Amino acid sequence: MGTTRDSLRTAPYRYDLDGLRGIAIAFVVLFHVFVGRVSGGVDVFLLLSGYFFLGSQLRYAARPDASLNMWWPIWRTLRRLLPGLVLVLATTAVGIVIFAPELRNLNVARQLTASLLYFQNWELADQGADYNVASNTVSPLQHLWSMSVQGQFYLFAILVATIISFVLRGQRRRRVGVSEAAELAGPLLLALTVFSFGYAIVMHFINQPLNYYSTWTRFWELTLGGLLVLYGTRLSLAGWVKEIFTIVGLFMVLTTGFFFDGATQFPGPATLYPIIGAVLVILGGGKVAGLLGSKVMRWLGDIAYPLYLWHWPLLILASVALEVETPGPVLGVLVVLASLLLADLTHRFVDKPLAQHAKRPPREEKRAQVAWQQLHATGPARARALGGVVVAVAMAALLSLQPALQLRVNAVDGEFLDPRIYPGAAALAGAPVPEAKFKPDPTVLGQLLPPSWLQGCMSTFEDSPDILPADREQERDPEACRFGNIGSDTVVYLTGGSHAEQWITPLNQLGQEHDFEVVPLVRQSCPNFAADLDGLFLPECEEFNQNVLARIAEDRPDVVVSTSTRPFVEQASVLEEVPTSYTTFWEFLADEQIPFIGLRDNPWSIFEDGTERNIPLCVYETGDVLGCGVPRGDVYLAEDPAAPYLDPQPEMKAVDTSDWFCPDQNCPAVIGNIHVYRDANHMSNAYALTLAPFLWEEIKEFFPAPVPAQ
Repeated sequence: MGTTRDSLRTAPYRYDLDGLRGIAIAFVVLFHVFVGRVSGGVDVFLLLSGYFFLGSQLRYAARPDASLNMWWPIWRTLRRLLPGLVLVLATTAVGIVIFAPELRNLNVARQLTASLLYFQNWELADQGADYNVASNTVSPLQHLWSMSVQGQFYLFAILVATIISFVLRGQRRRRVGVSEAAELAGPLLLALTVFSFGYAIVMHFINQPLNYYSTWTRFWELTLGGLLVLYGTRLSLAGWVKEIFTIVGLFMVLTTGFFFDGATQFPGPATLYPIIGAVLVILGGGKVAGLLGSKVMRWLGDIAYPLYLWHWPLLILASVALEVETPGPVLGVLVVLASLLLADLTHRFVDKPLAQHAKRPPREEKRAQVAWQQLHATGPARARALGGVVVAVAMAALLSLQPALQLRVNAVDGEFLDPRIYPGAAALAGAPVPEAKFKPDPTVLGQLLPPSWLQGCMSTFEDSPDILPADREQERDPEACRFGNIGSDTVVYLTGGSHAEQWITPLNQLGQEHDFEVVPLVRQSCPNFAADLDGLFLPECEEFNQNVLARIAEDRPDVVVSTSTRPFVEQASVLEEVPTSYTTFWEFLADEQIPFIGLRDNPWSIFEDGTERNIPLCVYETGDVLGCGVPRGDVYLAEDPAAPYLDPQPEMKAVDTSDWFCPDQNCPAVIGNIHVYRDANHMSNAYALTLAPFLWEEIKEFFPAPVPAQ
């Protein structure tokens, strides 16, 4: 049995682990493309990253002449990772502009910045983006969360190795017993591994989407790799045992995706299956290990990083460009072949030429001075420098995209639309409509959300249903989530889901004009009910509604406003109905004697396969205002189905909004030169604002008449 010192200094390079890395990423690609599940390959990749990177850092830290300059390992790592990443991100950005304008949004722009700066995992968690299978609605940058976790770990490893090197240098100077790097690193790595794995188990039951992306729950996979470097080679195993280890371990790695749904189970206890499999391969050997170290498998290991970078954007952009919801077998094969080709070219002509090939300099070596001299003396050095400049310029350009898009969104959001040119809903009452370019800009229209959403007043899927956002925001600012004439004696509660929340725009205007305050109590995909009698809504929605009911009963607002109809899109229907659950909410309000205004919902545009049509982008691409809309008969019944429920009740009214969206037998995408929708089924703020006079005529009976001036 060898010593820990031997394991760090004399362990031979494991070419079979290059093959394991390659086959792990290959299975990631195959499962993403053809199966639509997580294969466990990324978890193996993270383990191997910890094994290789932390091992190299600790070996250097143990050297008596080790430099404490942290820039060198960071520089070396950046030169290995950034060129390929920047190339793929730049290509993806261009692909989005050309083939996928619907992906040209702030969420993707933020992810682009986060991917470049290695915090994409936290950005995805912040956006509430569950790890989804490939489709034409998924971010092409979703897969880069693991690169961010890896990059964050690399900084940690460099810091730990530098501190250890500093401690060892101090021991040598004092001429006391010099510790081994492993003696210092081992207990720390063991503690972090145990803590991180325990945290992953707890988070699996508390918040699995965050658990999947979190650095802290993923850390154990990387630190376990470091522990294997320190202690794995101390085990002396018989040859036949190593052979069995490799065979069993490889089987476990390759079959993970068939037995587990990684997106819902990793990095919790189920992750032990692929991780233990990889550990067995690392501890193993024999003929199978020889196959993993073969030329073909080593090539696959060499291109593993660019292969991982390329496959997902190609898959998503191809799905969007070809307008397929999920990729089929033929498209999948083409994506795999294109990914392999691009990965090989990237490895040969980008990653290898621009990587740092020289060994890390010892303490006294003046590497920067030597590099400067080579830059003046040799062509290859100048070529590498030029390549570095190109990468830096491209990275700067990519980092500018998010602020540029944000400025564009702000400009469009603040744009004044002259009502003489852009009458919007006023055209329904006979206002002239001159020839003009439709507005707002459809390429950013999806980013123009109602003010209540922008203020954080919408409870999203990630928010606890126990908390009303208005309460949370008003702790910070007493006037937050209060619209219209703040402080008015007349208070309106706007309740329901996003289809109710979109009416905040005209209600805010009317509240300022007619002296009433509007408070939104809304949650994403959560219409009002006292009891879910339809079995369509999430438990969190039911819990949120109970809190809303309690608040209404306590505060007794003057009026409650919400939507009164909706299609059962969960059952692939776009024809309006009155869900039975809605009536339980109206019964509650009737018992509490609180007035209610029910707004007939606007049309939804959904294809037969259940996917949504982005209406403004349809107009942008085709110019067909009617074709990008929907036939009235597909979405509306002949009469407002909520009217028989509400109109007989005292102080309740069903407001039929159908003519505001469908003036005849068609529901056009543009009315009065203004885009009616911001996406497939939500009003644009611009059009909603032009509906304010129409809405007031329907609801003014619920508000006190103005007192005549004396």
